Amino acid sequence: MKLNPSCRVYLIRHGETANAGKVRFNGHHDIRLSPRGEQQLAQISEAMQQVPLEAVYCSNLSRTQTSADIIAKPHGLTPIAYPELRELSFGQWEGLSIDEVEEKFPGRYMALFRDIANERPPEGESFHELQQRTVPRFMDIIRNHPQGKIAIVAHGGVNRTILCQLLGIPIANMFRLNQEYAAVNVIQFYGEDPVVELMGADHNFLQWEAPPEKTEKIQ
Repeated sequence: MKLNPSCRVYLIRHGETANAGKVRFNGHHDIRLSPRGEQQLAQISEAMQQVPLEAVYCSNLSRTQTSADIIAKPHGLTPIAYPELRELSFGQWEGLSIDEVEEKFPGRYMALFRDIANERPPEGESFHELQQRTVPRFMDIIRNHPQGKIAIVAHGGVNRTILCQLLGIPIANMFRLNQEYAAVNVIQFYGEDPVVELMGADHNFLQWEAPPEKTEKIQ
């Protein structure tokens, strides 16, 4: 059966943050991009100038909003921000380094990685709860663009949990999916059935991208 392609999604992680060298739990902490992070998104924006985007979405945190602005500007678009696309809430860990978490909450950091899906930081949320928050909004966005190409700029945890849902991968394995700063993922929908064509690419991703019509000819 031949299925017609519908929404095509460029799911992108925000650029490098100003505190990237310190390995902190940013979560809902509203940290800005570093100059390198802005450069990373400028490279992606340049690569995407010939992609006819009809909308750009992001979370309501400044690191994704700035990233989305850079992508949207050449297309004359204004990014649409949704709080559901925010990163995991780390609760009392927000803004802390791993060493500070280990000192203030002995044993809790390793407990999180023993049960990634369900364990949560104090007053924070689990990755399972993050997936329940993000995926419904993601799918609502897809339904609003039955034939278009869109960009969604989100966070490492958000992207991983969405990709886990689309690929049928347990959340316990989410960190097997690489999502560096400014990582690009390409997802082609056929109705509501997704095909993940590319994951974790950099700004050179367009040379690897196989449009649906070309893929069909190869088959």
